[in-house]
Amino acid sequence: MSKPVLILFGTQSGNSEDLASQLAKSASSHGLTPQVVDMEAASVEQMAQSERILIICSTWGEGDMPDAAEALWDSISAESAPRMENTHFSVCALGDTSYEFFCQSGIDWDNRLEELGAKRVFPRKDCDVDFDEPYAEWANGALPAISAVVGVSVPEPEKEVDAVEEVSVKIEANIPEEKINTEKEVKTKEKDSKWSMKNPYMTTISEKDILNGPGATKETRHVSILLGDSGLTYRAGDAIGIIPENPESTVNSLIELLGFDPEQEVESHSGTVTLYDALKKDYEIHRLNKKFVKAMPELVSGGSETTIEIKLVRSERANVRNGSSFAWELKHKTETLPKNYPIQSTNNPSARAEEISKDNDTIEDYIWSRDYVDALEQFPSLKFDKPEKFLSYLDKLKGRLYSIASSPDAHPGEVQLTIAIVRYNHHDRDRAGLCTGYLADEVEVGDTQFGVYMSPTKSFLLPEDQSTDIIMVGPGTGIAPFRAFVEQREFDKSTGRNWLFFGDQHEATEYYYKDQIETWLDDGTLYKYTTAWSRDQAEKIYVQTRMLEHAEEIWEWIDGGAYFYVCGDKNYMAKDVHAALIKICSEQGGMGLEKATEFVTQTLMKDEKRYLRDVY
Repeated sequence: MSKPVLILFGTQSGNSEDLASQLAKSASSHGLTPQVVDMEAASVEQMAQSERILIICSTWGEGDMPDAAEALWDSISAESAPRMENTHFSVCALGDTSYEFFCQSGIDWDNRLEELGAKRVFPRKDCDVDFDEPYAEWANGALPAISAVVGVSVPEPEKEVDAVEEVSVKIEANIPEEKINTEKEVKTKEKDSKWSMKNPYMTTISEKDILNGPGATKETRHVSILLGDSGLTYRAGDAIGIIPENPESTVNSLIELLGFDPEQEVESHSGTVTLYDALKKDYEIHRLNKKFVKAMPELVSGGSETTIEIKLVRSERANVRNGSSFAWELKHKTETLPKNYPIQSTNNPSARAEEISKDNDTIEDYIWSRDYVDALEQFPSLKFDKPEKFLSYLDKLKGRLYSIASSPDAHPGEVQLTIAIVRYNHHDRDRAGLCTGYLADEVEVGDTQFGVYMSPTKSFLLPEDQSTDIIMVGPGTGIAPFRAFVEQREFDKSTGRNWLFFGDQHEATEYYYKDQIETWLDDGTLYKYTTAWSRDQAEKIYVQTRMLEHAEEIWEWIDGGAYFYVCGDKNYMAKDVHAALIKICSEQGGMGLEKATEFVTQTLMKDEKRYLRDVY
């Protein structure tokens, strides 16, 4: 008897799609006939007609659905979404614990299907960036559970019925004992792709030049990574993952506060290493995590609820010269305190830790500007009997993704990046972004080795038709993929026109790749270069401002089939650019605001896929 199962995936970087393919290969051993469908191509009606659904979905940004999953999510979230009493499901959620809304997209799918009457056959699994093991646990449970669903009859959608009969559902008890050989599949996949976050290619850089002009308040670098004999390939629009190391000064300070020997051997997830190497290379220590903060009350008190409070309750003073005296006793009201009363907080560390960890908001506020050095300095009573106890609270060190700023054909054997080095001061300590600071301060040209891996894009690619015009909006380091695009179009001798919108604070200090851009303008490779220098005049000007100034021409390009790309800040710039594009289509296209919104969000983004974003 055939047991069809619909495997839906929602992905931004490709991980969910890879896992969906693995799941489909494993499904046959459980008597299942899998159908793997991208959420972008799925419909809510298809879901309602399916008696078995397995979902793998990543979370993007601040709890958002992947771009390709947004349309399906909008449909299933609507009040008109069909009931799914005959559907059985399980969800595997991918996320990153360093973000506040960890695995939120998967959580949303799990909850919504339940709201619509679907039956959960196996609990949702929330997976961090290192997802192989938790995914395997989920697959080992979800596949036999979904296979055990029998006796379901789903009505055909085209047939009109006056009433739906109650359906009897039987769950078979004899779940197959065989386990999925996930480890074997993962190894095969790694052998095919060779390099991954778990198995990065070790390489060096050939340059890390500062792009800013004299007097700049920013630090932006052009970094070239050598690919050597790795066999790594990429396309314009892809990203590269970099495995950073923690700052040496932070590692040394942390070990000193912990009171351990840096050369002491410890068991890390990478094997037996020194404590120094574990904290330098294996774990995230640049920012506190929720697990540690939630455990602080118990760690501070050592598991004891006993506290001691000392107060001055009575004082008596006598004047030896005239024999006068003054006596005082503590009352409940603070205004009874005498002058110069020694007010001093009892500084109950356990109570303070309880206050910090009482809810998600206070935890996020505390985490936002602190690392483990800050916590140990604030709470000296945080003690650990052995290094492994402390390590057990830390997250594994994750790779960081950066949009590639070069064409593989224009720069064979290397990857070039445009990176803004993040520097700031908190709690009287100078700090830097983990990966950007590592590249700028610790990685030496031609010497320091570090790990890299490719992260191919699913959709942020150049048009296949090289005669198609493209409009690119990329302020700041958002210029990176568009430099790659124009280099690729130049190499391919594409006939389509290229229009780049770029913005930053000052032309004198942030005109990145000036010589190359001016050469492109001279030879026609770049048809138009529109800039927005926000601080070069009294009124701030941004890329969306320039877009509205060129509204008529932008509409002509869009109406003529041009692709529209955006790269950069998701929370502000991308939203403003999106609103500007809708306004342009509304006013220049003569379609009204409502129709323009539908045209941009549905026609351009989802149907024709001519509006593409790489935002973060």
